Amino acid sequence: MASLIVIFSLLFLLTVHTADGFLYSMTVTCLFNSTKADDIAYIQSYYLNKLKIISFDSRVEKYVGYTEFGVYNAKRLNEGPEVIQSRNEKERYCVHNVGLDYRTGLAKS
Repeated sequence: MASLIVIFSLLFLLTVHTADGFLYSMTVTCLFNSTKADDIAYIQSYYLNKLKIISFDSRVEKYVGYTEFGVYNAKRLNEGPEVIQSRNEKERYCVHNVGLDYRTGLAKS
């Protein structure tokens, strides 16, 4: 019963906190058809108030802005070390996890 109250309290606080502010979120997606690295795409997207402002796609290998603010930051990120780090994330994050997920999916089917 105590854990139910804590969970309800947390949800209430989050709802009240975000009601008057801004919503910022980031997603990471791995698209794949097989476990081969060439068939895997790493996409990192940033949103502000549910509007996509900037994303990195490993197929394009650079940041792309979708708003004025996003275009400005995409240019800045493409000229800095962040673009190199994002290019390496495909190998570190997607290729490793896709291999695990693919084997698990085949074992259960």
